[in-house]
Amino acid sequence: MDEKDRILAIFAGLGIEGFDLEEGIARFGGNPGLFFKVLKTFVDSIGGHLDKLAGLTEEGLEDYAIEVHGIKGSCYGISANKAGDMARELELSAKAGDYERTVSGNAVLIEAVNVLAGKLRELLAEVEKGSGKGPQRQSPDKALLEDMFWASRDFDIDRMQEVLNELERFEYEKDGDLVKWLSDQVTSFNYGKIEERLATIL
Repeated sequence: MDEKDRILAIFAGLGIEGFDLEEGIARFGGNPGLFFKVLKTFVDSIGGHLDKLAGLTEEGLEDYAIEVHGIKGSCYGISANKAGDMARELELSAKAGDYERTVSGNAVLIEAVNVLAGKLRELLAEVEKGSGKGPQRQSPDKALLEDMFWASRDFDIDRMQEVLNELERFEYEKDGDLVKWLSDQVTSFNYGKIEERLATIL
């Protein structure tokens, strides 16, 4: 059983409603590792956005529409399509100034996304259990870091991902946090930050 099949088997046992794992992985070039980094970012950050929704007032519908728009995009981005649809409807009602309809659906959305985030945390934990550690190296390969620097400067996204995949094959005695940081920046499309930091290292 390859890694993707293992993940799908875990997912099937959790029964996460309204979330399309295979579609999500496909969004990120069929790379489960990259997709799961995005999922981790989602579960780590979504709570703060839901807290903002909880403070809904009639005078704050405009701000609410902006916040729920972001939640909609985040949900669709990980193929949590049911929650994305719910957020889209609330965005439309908020923009229309329909406070009663918005407030009636707000608690439902918050609960649904909280349940989703909890299930995704469980999925991430189960996937991590069986992933195992990679081979050991003292520190990230300098030639690969140079490749990452030039790829970020050239906005060569495919090459950046190739380099990142190679870096992530190993566990490091030191500077492993750099690889984690690079992964976060690639996922967030912060290519300028990658170029700037690597320029100080190389």
